[in-house]
Amino acid sequence: MKSTQLMKRSNNALNTLKIALISSCLIVAIPTQVKAASINILNHSFEGPEAPLAFNREFFTTNIDDWTVNSNAAVVFNPTASQNNTGLNTYFSQSLPDGLQTLAISSGDISQELAVTLQANTKYTLGVFVGRRNNVSFSGYNIELLAGNTVLASNNSITPAPGTFTKENVYYTSSDNDPLIGQSLGIRLSSDGIQTNFDNVTLEATAVPEPLTILGAVTAISFRTIFKRKVAKDKPKK
Repeated sequence: MKSTQLMKRSNNALNTLKIALISSCLIVAIPTQVKAASINILNHSFEGPEAPLAFNREFFTTNIDDWTVNSNAAVVFNPTASQNNTGLNTYFSQSLPDGLQTLAISSGDISQELAVTLQANTKYTLGVFVGRRNNVSFSGYNIELLAGNTVLASNNSITPAPGTFTKENVYYTSSDNDPLIGQSLGIRLSSDGIQTNFDNVTLEATAVPEPLTILGAVTAISFRTIFKRKVAKDKPKK
C-alpha cells in the first residue's frame, strides 16, 4: 500500500515537472539584465574644430565637423576662452556638460546621419543638453530623432535657467514590424530664434523583450513554484 502511494506521488511530481519543462520552451530568452548600448555620434560635444579667435575677441567658428549645417548662424564656440578674453560675464554660470566647446544656433538647424539603422524591438534614448546664455532670451528649440527622412520622436519641453544647461531626452521604441526598420538613424537640432546652445549629444539603444519571451518566463516561474509546492506536499511524513 505504501509502495503504491509513493509511486503515485512520484508520478504526479514527474508529470508536474514535464509541464514545467514544456512551458519553459516558450522562452526565447529570459531577460535578466538588459544593458543599453551607446551608439557612436561623431563630434558629439562639438569639440571640432578648435574654435579660433574671431571678431569681438571671442573664440568661435562656423565650421562644424561631421554635422550638416542648415543655418546661416550656427557656430561652435569656447565660452570660457571668450569670457577670459573679453572680461564679460555674458556666457554661462556653470561648466559645460562636456568638453570646452558648445554649439550655438540662432535659427536653422544642424543634422547628422548615423552609421546605424533602426532595429526592431529596441528602445532608443536620445539625450542632449540644452543651454541658455546669461544675456540672451530663450527663443525655443527642437531635438529630433530620425529614421531616414521621417521624424521618429522629438522634444522641446524645457526652458533652462539663464547661464545653465539642462538635459533633454527624446524616446522612441520600435516594434517587430516597424515600417522604418533598416532606415538610417539621424539626429537634428534646431533653434527657433536667437541663440540656443546644445552640448553632449548621446544616443543609447536597449533591446526590448518580445511579449512571448516575457510570457514564457512568467509561465516557467509559475510552474516551478507549483512544482516545489507539489513536491513538498507529496513528501511522505515521518
